[in-house]
Amino acid sequence: MQIIIKEYDKTDAVQLKNLLDLSFEDEGLLSIVKNSKFKFAYSAFINDKLVGVIFGWESSFHPYCIYFRILSNLFYKMDDVEEKLLSKVESSVTIESPMQTSIWETSINVKNIYERNGFKEIRRTFMPVLQVSDFKEEVLPFNDKNNYMIKTLSEISPNNELMEKLSLVVRRNYEETHKENPVVDMEPDGWKKLILADDTVFDGSYLFLDTSGKKILAYSFLHESDVENLYELGWCGCSNKQFKRLIPQLILQQIKYSINQNVRSIVGEFDTTDSYAMEVLKTFPFAPCPAWITYQKK
Repeated sequence: MQIIIKEYDKTDAVQLKNLLDLSFEDEGLLSIVKNSKFKFAYSAFINDKLVGVIFGWESSFHPYCIYFRILSNLFYKMDDVEEKLLSKVESSVTIESPMQTSIWETSINVKNIYERNGFKEIRRTFMPVLQVSDFKEEVLPFNDKNNYMIKTLSEISPNNELMEKLSLVVRRNYEETHKENPVVDMEPDGWKKLILADDTVFDGSYLFLDTSGKKILAYSFLHESDVENLYELGWCGCSNKQFKRLIPQLILQQIKYSINQNVRSIVGEFDTTDSYAMEVLKTFPFAPCPAWITYQKK
C-alpha cells in the first residue's frame, strides 16, 4: 500500500483524535500545532486513512533541542509508517538543534527505529506509585532529628536569604542532571517562582537546615495532582552529596503528611541521570512500572 505524507492540516484533527486514543496519548498534543513554539507536523495516509503523524516543537525551559513525537497505527507497522515520517522531517526540515523524543520501553517497534536511525538513549524515567496507606514507618526510622533542623517550605518561604540559597542549590542540581539537554539560563528569582508554583504543597515540602538554620542541606518538594487522593513528588536534592542520605528522611515526612491529609498515594518521577531521585526510588517500595526512555540525535 502506498503511503502519502503531507503537511498536517487542521482537517486531520478528527482522525488524529482516534489515533491519539489508539496510542494512549493525551489530546493535549493537539495544542502543539497552535503554539508559537511549533516547528513542524506531517501526516501519513493510506487510502485517505490517517495512519501516522509526527509533531515537532521547541521548549522555553529546554531551548537547546527540538522535541518531537511520532504517533502511528500499529496495525500498519509493516508499512514502516514511523520511519517514513522521520525520514520526511530529516529531508524537509532544517534542524540545527538535537532532536529529542521519549517513548515507553514497551514500544519495541519505535525503539528499534530510533536506534537504527542514530538516536541514542540519554536517560530513563520511572514514574511509579507508592501506596502510603500500606507504608510501615519502621522501614525507615528517623535517625537525624537531633543533628539537623527540619523545616517546611511554608516556614522558610518568607525568608528571602534562605529562598535565594535554595534557588541556587535547586538550579545547580537541575543543571547537573540535564547536561545532555541544557536548561535555559535563568536567574534565581525565576527558579524561586518554579519552587513556589501554584501546585506546590508548601506544608508538605520539607528541607533540612544545619543547626544554625542558615544553610540548606537537603530538600524535597510535594505537589498537588489532577488525580484525586494523589500527591506528586517534585524536585529533591542536597547542597552536598554527603547529605544525600537525608533525602529519604524528607520523603518519610511527606508520607506522614500525606497520610494525615487522607491522601492514599504518592507518584514520583525519577530520572536515571538524577542520583538524588534514584536514592528515593531505591529506598521506598514503589510499585513496578515501565520506563519512559528519552532518545536524542545530534
